[in-house]
Amino acid sequence: MDGCGAGGPNFNINENINNNEIRPGFCDPYECPPPTEVVCIKVDKVYEECKLAQVNTRDIDLSKLAEGEITDVQCIKAELVVDEDHPRECVILPCQRVRSSFFYRFKFRWKDDLGDHVFTSEPIKVEKIGRMERAGEEGLEAQCEVFVDFTEEGCFLINHDTVRCCIGKLVVFKLFAHVQLLVPAYGFCPPPEKCQKIKPDECPTPEEWLETIEWPPFYPEQIRPDLPPFNDKNR
Repeated sequence: MDGCGAGGPNFNINENINNNEIRPGFCDPYECPPPTEVVCIKVDKVYEECKLAQVNTRDIDLSKLAEGEITDVQCIKAELVVDEDHPRECVILPCQRVRSSFFYRFKFRWKDDLGDHVFTSEPIKVEKIGRMERAGEEGLEAQCEVFVDFTEEGCFLINHDTVRCCIGKLVVFKLFAHVQLLVPAYGFCPPPEKCQKIKPDECPTPEEWLETIEWPPFYPEQIRPDLPPFNDKNR
């Protein structure tokens, strides 16, 4: 949404700026001031949404690449691939359906007797279809948000030369329209504050450095269980 929202988690009144000027920041919902106007804004309003999640395994045979025994496997990343040869599509189909199609690839690092290597998969195509009650309704467009990542298990050996990767895919289907809405507001956003100055190529002062470490780092408290704690009365 364009502009600053009223009563959101980042809203407050800064009494030190321009005589109670309203600025972004936290505000108690019961103490927020009333809006000063009702404004007309243009936004993408979501009328319906749903999500589909799936986890798939991909087995990679490294027997023709590995020299000796594979001793370690570490996942690097899974990512979407979008270019002229691998387009993303989000299409409304007949019978209240929406189809999302996309490509992704994944990478992992593996080690054998010759050292470390990186495997990168070819782009893999995926199609997901979600049923939505208002799909096909005049004036509504479809949007498909896609997220791809390794699961917690990541990549691991299932035998001496085959790696299995667990990859999660999440598709969020949305039906939206670009509309004008009336919303309560507090006028225009004030100008932002100045950024803090950066001191390039300067070492911190001793005081600044001490604030960044746990002190004392090399004088742990020494307690003998057979003696009472040391204080003035024990002298």
